[in-house]
Amino acid sequence: MAHNVKGYTLQQSEYIKEIDCTVNLYEHDKTKARILYMENNDPHKTFGIAFRTPPHDSTGVPHIIEHSVLCGSRKFPLKDPFIELSKGSLNTYLNAMTYPDKTIYPISSQNDADFHNLMDVYLDAVFFPNIYKNDTILMQEGWRYHIEDKEAPLEYKGVVYNEMKGAFSSPEEVGFRKIKEALFPDTTYHNESGGAPEAIVDLSYEDFLAFHKKYYHPSNSYIGLYGNLDIEEVLHFIDKDYLSHFEYQPVDSQIAKQAPFEKAKEVTTYYSVTEDKPNQLYVSYNCVTGETVDRELMVGLGILEYVLLETPASPLKKALLSEGIGEDAFGAFQTHLKQPIFSIMAKNVNQDKKARFYEVIQETLHSLVEKGIPRSLLNGALQVKEFELREGDFKGYSKGLLWYIGTMKSWIYDEDPTIYLRYETLLENLKAKKDTGYFEGLIEKYLLNNTHSIKMTIEPKVGLDAIIEEKVKNKLAKIKESWDEETLQAYINKTLAFNESQQTPDALEAIQSIPLLKREELDRKTNFPRFKKDKKNDTEYIISPIFTNQVVYLNHFIDLEGVEEESLPYLGMLVGMLSKLDTKSYAYEDLSMAIDEHLGGIEFHVQALHKVNQENTFKKVFVVKTKALFNQLEEQVKLVHTIINETSFDDKRRVREIIKEMKSMMEMSLSGDGHKIAYSVLLAGFSQAEYFDELTKGLVFYKKVCQIDEEWDTNQDEVIANLKKAYSVFMNRSRYTIGLTVDEELVNPCMEAVEQGLNQLESTSIPTTAFEFKPRIIREGLIYPGNVNYVAMGYNFKKLGFKYHGGYLMLKTILSMDYLWNEVRVKNGAYGCFADFRKSGNMFFVSYRDPNVAKTLEIYRKLPDYVENLNLSEREMVQYLIGTISGMDFPYTASTEGYTAQVYALVDTTEADIQKTRDEIFNTTNETLRSFAEAIRKVLEQNEYCVFGNATSIANNDSLFDTTVNI
Repeated sequence: MAHNVKGYTLQQSEYIKEIDCTVNLYEHDKTKARILYMENNDPHKTFGIAFRTPPHDSTGVPHIIEHSVLCGSRKFPLKDPFIELSKGSLNTYLNAMTYPDKTIYPISSQNDADFHNLMDVYLDAVFFPNIYKNDTILMQEGWRYHIEDKEAPLEYKGVVYNEMKGAFSSPEEVGFRKIKEALFPDTTYHNESGGAPEAIVDLSYEDFLAFHKKYYHPSNSYIGLYGNLDIEEVLHFIDKDYLSHFEYQPVDSQIAKQAPFEKAKEVTTYYSVTEDKPNQLYVSYNCVTGETVDRELMVGLGILEYVLLETPASPLKKALLSEGIGEDAFGAFQTHLKQPIFSIMAKNVNQDKKARFYEVIQETLHSLVEKGIPRSLLNGALQVKEFELREGDFKGYSKGLLWYIGTMKSWIYDEDPTIYLRYETLLENLKAKKDTGYFEGLIEKYLLNNTHSIKMTIEPKVGLDAIIEEKVKNKLAKIKESWDEETLQAYINKTLAFNESQQTPDALEAIQSIPLLKREELDRKTNFPRFKKDKKNDTEYIISPIFTNQVVYLNHFIDLEGVEEESLPYLGMLVGMLSKLDTKSYAYEDLSMAIDEHLGGIEFHVQALHKVNQENTFKKVFVVKTKALFNQLEEQVKLVHTIINETSFDDKRRVREIIKEMKSMMEMSLSGDGHKIAYSVLLAGFSQAEYFDELTKGLVFYKKVCQIDEEWDTNQDEVIANLKKAYSVFMNRSRYTIGLTVDEELVNPCMEAVEQGLNQLESTSIPTTAFEFKPRIIREGLIYPGNVNYVAMGYNFKKLGFKYHGGYLMLKTILSMDYLWNEVRVKNGAYGCFADFRKSGNMFFVSYRDPNVAKTLEIYRKLPDYVENLNLSEREMVQYLIGTISGMDFPYTASTEGYTAQVYALVDTTEADIQKTRDEIFNTTNETLRSFAEAIRKVLEQNEYCVFGNATSIANNDSLFDTTVNI
């Protein structure tokens, strides 16, 4: 029963059925800090604190402060408490995020002591950071002039500076930034809270501190708590150690509302490309649509965006693609702002199609208003939304974490924080309104007759990234020229002092200020997923009979043994095509609507699963993942077998549309996945499984899709024939293994239903053609139009005669959180860097949004010496043990437990195998860790690396590469 707690006033208490929590809203008496407690018996607890942080310019001060407050504080005076927590906490979430108008610091843990420790460190960080004592924090996390001697060029360095250079390497991110800028010329949203690289370097230390002093005050805070807590004890601690140290202070942080435009506007901006092509425009139509606090409107518009643009049956997407307007058309609905933005976008549009893009939007939307949106489309979209809300599968993250972040969509704007915790009445209202013209009315009001809108064009400019780099270089040269001898020497001294401070280790007393669990508090037993095996008509079933609340998670694993190499890219293409083409029973639009109406989701994947107990072997599978309520089981099975039995490839125009869409989606992910591309290309040079992945979903696959698109007019018949050949793999029942996760009492009826589908397939023997693989040496530079680099280096240590040991997982934690973090990120300005040691023997090191190439490779080459000289204290060993175990013990949900069990079963991984690795981690000593130095040395002596980087960096390091490739 909720009641007042000393120092606080309980303002509201209500049980909310949808989240099965009693929600208690408190106000701190002295400071007016707001506290929301979602009370239930969940041991997976969450704490978060948020502040309204509206930026007044684009220097990125909210973002830089988000980084900086986690670099030491009153109670925890070491340089990086955040990384110390990451090394040695059982957290299930530990992060901070900067939004356009707020900054949030959330944590989650299932361990009571760990939860309290995390909460203490975060509260001390936000309220009493060391930024007031130490200006090098801004230099490290924000920006600094870097010059080590008089002859050296002057440079800009800084973690956020480099992060945002990487963020704006993507044309999509450039577009979203400019859309927000243009739609909100008079409010805080005109400014870039993350920081525009050209503006970040204007941030002064004084303005940096002033921003924190103004906004990081309890009177401007929004604290969230969730789970099974002693709320009196927690609130008393927050008051005694933190809130009571402040007086109430009015904070002017309200988010102003942008007045609507009298007339729509047009805006043009630019993005960088490596070569000029005629069809490289990005065009979009963007509207401000109401206010985020109106949740019914937000869900209604979200459903409308899904209906119009997110499915194969979506009428606006179909209309745009059928006229050849771009390679892909898609939507975005941004609800993280006070006034949300509804965007309709097309990518890779020809200049002569630009005007037609806007005409088709108008024509299609007017037609939908006049004739009505097809009911089947609306019914399916509503079902998808309802399933998502009711399933509540957050993939193992604390539900409280996601719910707390959700409350910000209303709470931060001074409205009821529970608006985004409810949905029953909302769903009933929307279902009742679907036949009343409600959704057609949304189109009319917010998309057709809305003057608060812009037409945005993003035009390509060859070498724009190099032009920007040259401009920065010239600016810095002029700054250096303007300095007299004394000023220049002062900056050199400052750089050298900064470098020395980075090299200086924290005092032992400061390190020990971070609370740490004891070794004996850790669970030595592995949490192995529950499953059993069964067999029907020679088909193996991997079954997890666990509580799913009547949701059937049904996975079909199709063995790809014996499939010829030339068919593999076409199997990768089927991932993007299945469920989007006609079948014998459905036109593709009707199939899409049936999926939405009956399923909670369907996915397709190609995977290479390492068999770690058998050297150099892996299982190749195509996976069909579905989920639905048990009362839809018959339709679930029917739809799967319609897709894997009856898909037609005869509509060549539709096949080409999907190929262009796939190409577009892969292009959009390039800059954000640069590190994955770098290490995947590297590993594919010496690993069969990773080469398989390259052929089915990697860079090789992307190039194949591009080639097919370019040569379509001459090779389309051959492509269709190859797709049909790849698809024929699905016709053989002998290839199938079934994964089933469902409530125990529903297992048998589910198996019977699945059998009805499988009985439609014939069983034939599976060929055992060997998968040919020719290793090649990788020293490759991959050039993309961006401003940063991703540097990967590694090899397979088993090929060099070394064995896997669980202690490698601890070494991964040590290197990622200590050596690489300090050398690559802290000292040299990359946004991130990590190591990986896999049971397959693959070892690699990779950086993320890195300004360097050769310097990073040199840092990697010094790894063996670092490891050879490791001599960790018992506290450090326990710390790294905790951090390593934390990554292994991420909580299961029904779906993730079932899928993990299925993968383990497919590759014959036993509980004893997982326990052996865990025991080896617990038994790891300094001697164990030092013994890995020789394997790392031999791996690095292979001198194999791949860099995904910008043209200037690749050109400046040309001698490093045997080959360079334009992406």
